[in-house]
Amino acid sequence: MGIDSQVLQAMQAHIGDWALLHQATRWGLTLSETQTQLLAHYLEQLYTVNQQMNLTRVPPEQAIGRHILDSLCLLGVHSPPEGACVLDIGSGAGLPGIPLAIARPDLHITLLDSHGKTVHFLRETCTLLGTNAHAVQARAEEWAHAPEAREQFDLVVARAVAKMPILTELMTPFLKLGGMGLALKSIHERDEIHAAAPAARVLGASISTQTVEFETETGAVQRAIAMLCKERITPSQYPRAWAQILKRPLGGKA
Repeated sequence: MGIDSQVLQAMQAHIGDWALLHQATRWGLTLSETQTQLLAHYLEQLYTVNQQMNLTRVPPEQAIGRHILDSLCLLGVHSPPEGACVLDIGSGAGLPGIPLAIARPDLHITLLDSHGKTVHFLRETCTLLGTNAHAVQARAEEWAHAPEAREQFDLVVARAVAKMPILTELMTPFLKLGGMGLALKSIHERDEIHAAAPAARVLGASISTQTVEFETETGAVQRAIAMLCKERITPSQYPRAWAQILKRPLGGKA
């Protein structure tokens, strides 16, 4: 599919500062004109539907930094192999999964969300963009026990889903041995990431933190990215039921 230059310019006029996209080169990404058009089309779709659904509170004039670069920065700390299977937990508006699908069309991306209206938006958007991504409606703690999902993914990503001890229990069971989980966190949440180390050990993973910095429309931001490395098979009882996860997070308080 394609968008002519006049339409693209109209989109770019009211959605963010597109000059900021040049920063993606530092993460090994060179975005083509077609990929930039797809990103523009995605944001146009997002903000059109956002008038009827609460998909994002980020104003459109800040969308390049706070949505696109905030998603693509994950590739700055880990670049999955060609053709890797990727899971985006709690995908919501499609972040970070859809920008990753556009930037890395070789990836096979699953967008997981439990809300029917959100999944409908994701499916319509993936069809519209022609990306190699598809949406699944399910709760993460339940779908992780399904044979088609458990330990089937090379990379699991999450953004603004839950505290890290909880998120560790949700993410790790989906990972293949040697797979990587990446969770976007605030630079001020590094202690929260460290607090998930006991949970990671129980679930068969180790956890570390990397930071990444980039410019947005409102200035420089730093992100802490929690990195889960799957080292052993996750015990079959995990993840537990949601009420149990909340009441007794692995390793202590959430």
